[in-house]
Amino acid sequence: MDKIKGISNLEANILLVVWDKEKTTNREVHEIFLKKELKEKDSSFTPYTTIMSTMNSLVRKNILKINKYQKTFIYSVGLNRKELTNSIIKSVAEKLL
Repeated sequence: MDKIKGISNLEANILLVVWDKEKTTNREVHEIFLKKELKEKDSSFTPYTTIMSTMNSLVRKNILKINKYQKTFIYSVGLNRKELTNSIIKSVAEKLL
């Protein structure tokens, strides 16, 4: 497993959705974000393309996995919460020691 130095707030929020759903698409994640943002009456909305590029970044970091089913990309967990936490803690500890 590659070292993961950290994740952004957006990456963390996306991971919470994927861990909850186990398998999902960009569109489903984006819809969940929109519903939450509408409920909170947030004046800004996360663009679909931002969700898509962030999820692809998580794939490159091996935190998410991606599979193509027909014309749809399905994302699933590449690292569980414990594995991700351990990787981040290890990276921080190496910087401090």
